This record gives sequence, C-alpha cells and structure tokens, in this order.
Amino acid sequence: MKHLLGISLFCATCLSVALLSSCKQETPIVGNLRCEYLNDPIAVENKEPLLSWQLHSARRGFSQTAYRILVAGNPALLTEGKADLWDSGVVASSQSVQVKYKGKPLASRQQVYWKVMIWDENNQPTSWSQTSTWSMGLLQPSDWTARWIGAMTDPAPEAAKTYPAPWFRKEFTSGKSIRLAKVYVCGLGFYELYLNGKKVGDQALAPAVTNYDVRPLQKLIYFYDDQSTQRVLYNTFDVTGLLRKGANAIGAVLGNGWYNQRDRRVEGNLWYDLPKLIVQLEITYADGSSETVSSDESWKCTMAGPLLHDAIFSGETYDARRELGQWSRNGYDDADWTSAILVRPPSGGLHPQLAPFDRATRTIVPEFNGRINDSTYLYTLPEMISGWAEVSVRGKAGDRLQLHFYGEEGESFRQSDTYILKGGAPEQWEPRFTWHAFRTVQVITREVEMNKNSLAVKVVHTDPAQTGRFECSNELFNKINKSYLLTQRGNFHGSISSDCPHRERLAYTGDGQVAVESALWSFDMTQFYRKWFDDMDDARNKLTGYVPHTAPFAGGGGGPAWGSAYLIMPWAYYCFYGDTALLKQHYAGMKQWVSYLGTRTDERGIVVREEPNGWCLGDWCTPDNLELPEALVNTAYYCYATSLMEKVAGVVGNETDRKHFAELAGQIKSDFHRVFFNPETRQYGEGRQGANVFALAFGMAPDDVREDVFRVLLKQLESIQYHFDTGILATPLLLKVLTENGRMDIACRLMNQRTAPGFAYLLDDAYTCLWERWNGRDSRDHPMFGSVVAWMYRSLAGIAPEENYPGMKHILIAPQPTEEVTSVSAAFESLYGTIRSEWSSTPEQFMLTVEIPANTTATVRLPNKVHRPVNESGVELKQAKGVRYIGEKEDCSVVEIMSGTYRFTY
Repeated sequence: MKHLLGISLFCATCLSVALLSSCKQETPIVGNLRCEYLNDPIAVENKEPLLSWQLHSARRGFSQTAYRILVAGNPALLTEGKADLWDSGVVASSQSVQVKYKGKPLASRQQVYWKVMIWDENNQPTSWSQTSTWSMGLLQPSDWTARWIGAMTDPAPEAAKTYPAPWFRKEFTSGKSIRLAKVYVCGLGFYELYLNGKKVGDQALAPAVTNYDVRPLQKLIYFYDDQSTQRVLYNTFDVTGLLRKGANAIGAVLGNGWYNQRDRRVEGNLWYDLPKLIVQLEITYADGSSETVSSDESWKCTMAGPLLHDAIFSGETYDARRELGQWSRNGYDDADWTSAILVRPPSGGLHPQLAPFDRATRTIVPEFNGRINDSTYLYTLPEMISGWAEVSVRGKAGDRLQLHFYGEEGESFRQSDTYILKGGAPEQWEPRFTWHAFRTVQVITREVEMNKNSLAVKVVHTDPAQTGRFECSNELFNKINKSYLLTQRGNFHGSISSDCPHRERLAYTGDGQVAVESALWSFDMTQFYRKWFDDMDDARNKLTGYVPHTAPFAGGGGGPAWGSAYLIMPWAYYCFYGDTALLKQHYAGMKQWVSYLGTRTDERGIVVREEPNGWCLGDWCTPDNLELPEALVNTAYYCYATSLMEKVAGVVGNETDRKHFAELAGQIKSDFHRVFFNPETRQYGEGRQGANVFALAFGMAPDDVREDVFRVLLKQLESIQYHFDTGILATPLLLKVLTENGRMDIACRLMNQRTAPGFAYLLDDAYTCLWERWNGRDSRDHPMFGSVVAWMYRSLAGIAPEENYPGMKHILIAPQPTEEVTSVSAAFESLYGTIRSEWSSTPEQFMLTVEIPANTTATVRLPNKVHRPVNESGVELKQAKGVRYIGEKEDCSVVEIMSGTYRFTY
C-alpha cells in the first residue's frame, strides 16, 4: 500500500510535466481493440467477454483516468454516437485491459460492434477509437442442428488397425443473393473443409487437441483413474466469399489425428474412435431470410480416395492414382459414393476454439545434396524444423517416392511419407494430417529423377504471435535464445507444448511449467495457455484432485512437479497478464491439487508417492545419475504449490483459505527442514543436483541457515568448475537463486560455460535446437531447458513483472551488467504495449534506454556501483521530466518513471 501511494503521488507530480510537453506531441490514439485478447473474434463463448485496448502517445506520462465504451448491434449506431447494447458511461478508472462487458445479454451468433474513448491524466478526452467487432458462437447445444457423421463404424475397436481417410460431400442450392455465410465445423481427429473446390481457412491440423471423448484406455503402463471431463473444439469461418447464388458444393476429408492415434502404443491404447465430422453452414440472405446446410445422412462419402494411411507418428501414404478429381465442386459424379452414416457423438461438448491455429508459417528451400546411392537422394535444411515436405515431381503412374525424415539426433523415429505418382503431367503433393521434426530428408526412389527443385519444406506449428525480442553481446546467449524459439515453435501443436515433436509428442505439464516464463516472454500465450489450462482441468481426477503428467492425458512419467504446473502456470499467467478471471475459474481444482498432495505424505509430512504403483522422477535429466532424493523434490513442490495457493487465495479474496495455506506452507517448510537439512554440513540432502537450490528458491531454508546453505551451494559449484549439475526443474531455479543473492557473475559463468555440461553445443552449427539431456542423448528437440531464456529477460535485460501490479501495469526495470555481457537489447509486447530495455556498458560509461507503454509506470534500478552522476536525455537525473528520484539503494540509483522513452547515461 505504501508503494502504491508513492506511485499515486508520483502520478500527480508529473501532471504538470506532461501538460507542458503535450503541445509538441502527436495526437493520442486509442487502438488495438481486443475482445478476449483477440482482434475481431468470430465465435466468442464468454457471455461477458473481456475487452482491452492500448493507448499510444509520444507524450511522457500519458495515462488514462476514465473511459467510455459503446457497444451496438449495428456500426451505424456507433457512427451516431449511440449504443443499443451497452453504453458504459464515463467510468473513472485507469483500467484498459480485461474490462468486462456489462451490457444486454448476447445471443448465439450475434455480431456486435464497439468503440472506446478515454480521458487522459489532464482530464482531456481523446477521439473515439476505430470500430471493432466480435461475434458470439453457438452458446447452447440446441443451436446445433447438424449431426455427427462418419463413413463406418469400427469393426475392431480394440485393434490397432486404421483405415483410408473418409471423404464427404454435399451439394445444395442458394436461390438468393447472400449477405453472410458462416460455417461451424469440427472433424475428429483432423479435417480439411472445402467449398466449391476451395479450402476453407489457412489452418492446419485442426481442431486443436483436447480430451474429446470417453475411451477404454487399455494396457496403460501408468495407473490412471479416469475421472476426466471432455470437450471438443469447433472452428468458425466467414465463408461469404466462397459461396455463390445458385448451385454450390461443400466437402470435407478427415484424418485420424489424436482422436484415432493407433500407431504409437508405448503408453497404452489411448485412442477414442474412428474419424467423424460435424458441419453447420448458416446462410443469411440479403432479404433477411436464412438457410442451414447441416451434416447428416444425406451427405455422401467414400473411403476410396488417395489418402491410404495417415498417422501423427508414422506419416502418410498417398496414392495419386486414386485421386477423386473435382470432388468438392458442384456437378461431380458421386454415384459410386455411399451415404454417410450417423455416428455416436463424442461425449465432450462443443466449444469454439479461440486458441491459435497450427499453420504453415514459412517455406524453406533445402540444400540439394544429390544422389547418395542408386536410389536415395538427400536434402538438408539449415535448421531443424517441425512440418513436412512438399514434392514436385514427374514420372509414370505407379512410380513411388518414400520420404524419411531425420532430426539432428540422426534418427528418424519412424517418420516417413509415401507418395505414389499418377503419371503424366508434373505433380505436386504435400501431407495434410501429420507433421515431422527433421533437418534432413532422404527420398528413396528408383524411378523418379529428383533435383534441387523437387522438394520444398513447409514449417508447420501452432502460431502464436512472437511478443519478445532479445539480443546481447554474448554470442552463446543469443544462440540459446534463438534455439529456444526454434525448439518451442517446433513443439507447439494443437495449442499444447510437447516434450519433443517426433518421438513422444506429449503435452508434459512438468516440461511446460519450467519453461512457462520463457514462453510468456517470447509469445502471445493469452489464448494458448487458457486452452492448455482447460486441458489440465479436464484431465485431472475430480474426486481426488490428482493432476496427471500430461494434459490431455496420454501417459507419461513425472511427479508432483508435473501436476503442480496446474498452479505454477496460471500464477505466471496472472503475473504477466493480470487475469483474475482465470484464477477464479481454476481455483477449486488448484486447491484440490494441494489437498491431494497432503494425502501423499508419510508420517514425517514428506511426499513419498503419487498414484498407486507409480513412481516419481524427482528432477529429470541431470548430467549424472540422479542422486537427489525424489521425496525432497516432491515435498519442495508441495511447499511451493501451497505457497502459491496462499497468493491465489489472496487475489480471489478468500481470506480463510489464504490463512490456511499460509499455515500449511509453514508446516511443510518445517517438515522439509527437519528431514532433509544436515546441521553439520549445512546443506540439504547431498548438497548437489539442486538440493540446496530448491530449499533456497522456494523459501524453505530458515533465516538462520540461509546464508550457510548459499555458501555451501557456491562451494559446490566451484568444485565442479561452474557447470550445471541440475535437471530441468532446478536449472532455472539455480539461476534465480544466484541472481537474487547477488551472484549474477556466477549465473553468467554457468550460462557461458564452454565445456559440457552446458549450452556450448549450440556454438556448433550441427545443432540448432535444445537438447533433452546435457549429453545429447535421446531427443535433440526439447524446449524444457529453454527455461533459462526467462532469466535473460528478467536479469540481463532487467524487465520484470511485479506481483503487486499484475499484468505489467507497473514494471520493474533492473538490468545487471556482467563481464560476459556488455550490451543488451530486449523488448516485450505487453497487453499495454511495448516495454523496452536496451543498455551498453564500458569502463567509461553506462547507457540505458527504457520505453514504458502509455497508461503504465515503472521503477528503474540503475546499476551504479561507483555512484556516478546520472543524466536522463542530457538532464541531471533529479531534474528530468517524468522522473522521480527515489535514492541510492544496493549500488543502484532508483527512480520511478511514467510512460514514455527515457535515456539514462552515466
């Protein structure tokens, strides 16, 4: 409260400064209007959606003191300054993100238009924003008149057999001029939809993966008491431009995807059912009448098409001789097709997909290495990617290409595609319903002559916008960041983050939680993570509170650090985006997870187990054999989850729970210290592989031993020549502990280590992605050690959210120069706008440029050990406009600043 009062007083003192400079600055703009974090979303489910906007002004100290929102059913009303759905009135508030719609109830399909204006810190109004829009989705099950259809029922549901892809079509006539046409579609596992011969949308591998349906779950190697809930995501498209007055045709082809994934059964039989489809095309005519074309048994289907096999892990087999011609156009002869059948609907309810799509984001022309034997051609990429190959060839009917995909591990993990030519004219083909992770492609063919133009590579992944940028003077650090971005994108599929994009492809929650901050810095995760948190909620046991190690559940080992992702990740999301609604939504499940861990303890209060007949990994992928007791890691995360739950309870206003979790956390810390602390050696456990790190990072070391434990940690790092000896959990925590305790120099030394174990392998051009293990064994496309990227933003660039001001309404800028790094340039696109920190350091001078978006403030800690006088834009610090000097603290000059761009030199 004291700090908040200080900022408020600071705002008041800066009003005159802002007023003096305003006449010379550009006209303020209210822009980037978003509904549910999206630009003009087409199918919103939240009946009280969250509205946000950004303010843009070159004027220092520009901020909002009030706003007014108009929402109407017709944009013409807004032009007249009227609103028939909601006029918020003038609301005295600085809130410009996550403003809840409070107008008239909205109906399914309803399209609304909105605009906003604000009053600035001088009580001066801006102009109205441009008009934005959103549409509601299908809010009630009764809104669906379409039926789920399929090509066949499964004659052997327990067998691993799959079938050729089913193709569906329907012709219909639109007798009037069309004003609007929208299609709502879901095809499980994946689909492609066509109208009059043209593909609908640019999405790939849609819809995003969820726990779609009930399933037998046979032959599991892990115990899993399935008390899950299910949901299915549908996609919505405006297809007005694809329809015409008169005869039309709609068509779809289905892939197995995750719904019918039967080719990898290491974890057990995890499939649901054969592919199925639901489509609802709603047409509104110019005269106000409407018509609906719905999937039902009147649709025609065939399984005699060219896609003989499709599977996520083992690829596709496509026989072009069986192509169906103009199958999705009107007038096609489908006499040999049969009627589609009505099939059992999935048990999951239909919900609109707001999470980002997978897309082909770029095309790479690989290096052609020529023919390496009588039947094998080799193509090489400059980096490892996730996607597929597009072939352009010519040959005889029946000629065959086999494509095998190899990662930087030198292994294919059974990734392959087969294309059989139809012959004659040049042919072009690419897969639809699979992806591969690779850097080299081997094409095996005896009949077809391949050349440099015969193959291109499409990069395919879930496509959240990049929001972070980081560069510095250290080549290795730049490569770590670049490799993280490449690795993370390659593991984004279906709006989950996988462990690896080839061998397992599973949404491990433990991997997700260690890298959550790196992802939040690097990408727009607003809707991506909302969807993944729903997956965790669906997968958890509603009776016991257990959260499995993968979500959607697909097997996999782990421990409490994995299930605790259900608290760790939403809390990080809250710190970055300030979304309290999400914490409230998941509060009961998060609370139940902590209760579950309390039932997994022994008589000492130590977490020693999870589910029956299961095991806990402790940390994962330490350089040497794991010596760290699993129970130590388990209990550390029990404590951490409980401490986070105390904070969450405080945010949602549950004081009773907050006190309970505070007391429980205190008891866990006491139990942990009593069991694992060695008073003679002044360390926890064996004092290595993160044992002391967990105690320090999670605040479990009592005050009277904390310095001793940290001193032991430093000695242990010295004994191993400042290499990492930690796994995926303790590695980012080690950097955090070192930095927060004034040893940024050692943190940098670890990160800059040029011998193994460390990140120096990335200096070799043979490796472009992050490894699963420090020694390179197993996968070489794992994002989990990319957790260290968060440290680059927080500590090197010095940009940090503050828990007391969630969503980066108030920001901390505190760069920490070191010998290994002499300059940094970093930026982050927050919900309010761009936050930038750029600095350079020489023995003679330190320069820092800071950019803070409108309607926010910041505390800046200027590293100043030699206490040089500081100038801002050529003016002595205490006289600078928009700057409030706080004082000298811990070898730093501390100031608070309003929005704007500042240049500090000293």
